Amino acid sequence: MATSNTSLQTIVDEDKRGRVMGLYALALLGVTPLGSLLAGVLTGWAGVTATVLAVVDCLVGAAVFAYQLPRLRAAVHPIYAGMGIVPEIATGMQAAAEAIRPPKG
Repeated sequence: MATSNTSLQTIVDEDKRGRVMGLYALALLGVTPLGSLLAGVLTGWAGVTATVLAVVDCLVGAAVFAYQLPRLRAAVHPIYAGMGIVPEIATGMQAAAEAIRPPKG
């Protein structure tokens, strides 16, 4: 979640950042109760089997998205490189990896 939040704030133009983050928060936090409500209604209307199949469909959609993620990363990489962010990310990742390692000795 932190990565997607940071990525959005980095890619979006500064004058549109508030709008985009508002929509992100709505999509992430605001729709969750509606999904639970929808699952309950679907269970009551179509049964447990149909609800489980709907969840499986969502998981398949997530798998398709994960499969296409490398292409999305390749499309975003030039934007990051143009903004000079790629070297900063590499430095930050290296610092985080070193912070996780136990001290030698």
